[in-house]
Amino acid sequence: MLYVFLIISLFFLNGISYSQQKIQDFYLSNYKNEGLKDWEVKGNEATVWDSYVEIDGVEAKYFQKNDIIDIKADKAKLDKTNMELCLEKNVRINNSQGLKLNTEFLNWKQHYNSVSTDKEVELVRDESLKVNAKGLEADTKLKQISFQEEVKVALNDNREMTTITCDGPLEIDYNRGEAIFNNKVVVENPNGKLLSDKAIVYFDMEKKRILKIVAIGDVKIIRDDNVTFAEQATYSEDTGKMVLEGRPRLIIFPHSKTDLFTNKDKNENSGN
Repeated sequence: MLYVFLIISLFFLNGISYSQQKIQDFYLSNYKNEGLKDWEVKGNEATVWDSYVEIDGVEAKYFQKNDIIDIKADKAKLDKTNMELCLEKNVRINNSQGLKLNTEFLNWKQHYNSVSTDKEVELVRDESLKVNAKGLEADTKLKQISFQEEVKVALNDNREMTTITCDGPLEIDYNRGEAIFNNKVVVENPNGKLLSDKAIVYFDMEKKRILKIVAIGDVKIIRDDNVTFAEQATYSEDTGKMVLEGRPRLIIFPHSKTDLFTNKDKNENSGN
């Protein structure tokens, strides 16, 4: 691995070590063994200390095959020993698939191809997807993402809006078209509400639509005044049908207590 400092040496000047240096138009890049650029970091201004560099107005790029990841932040701290980057304030990540990640703090570990934070995060893809959560671990390409806590997802397939919440984690794998919601899952759309311990959502990334939802564990489905219980429920978007497994049962509630008492009074009166 080759680190290239293009403005000024960060470590020594005329053989003398300095504890602090100021650099305007900071630039740092890294190349792969085959000579291809791996990543680059730019900044409006950088303050260089013995073991780290503080950068203002950060713009970074991570170069992948058929993709370029753009990373921006107001401030960053670069560790000179391992080249890890801590980004702060208005952190934004964009990829070529249209995914946008926003947060206030992010750790970027280039060697491990990973980003992480324990702060609130928002992931957006145009009008079709919005994820809000607390805490995140992901690869830099945003192909595999784990949202840690307080997860809320809004899905829009141009026909209806579906919201899914869970305590977390939510694990998304865009390569497989799969999202796994864990702990106290609630799915809501105009057709009703579904609650379960866990739910797996299968989706088509290109067509921006849900293919199937599999709810697992203590499943409860609420539609109008009807409540259905089961151990597992599978909903297919293509057929619009729900398949229940594991001793399903249906409970039908009256429209109101007034109706219940009215019917009782009618029966008593007819008996007299």
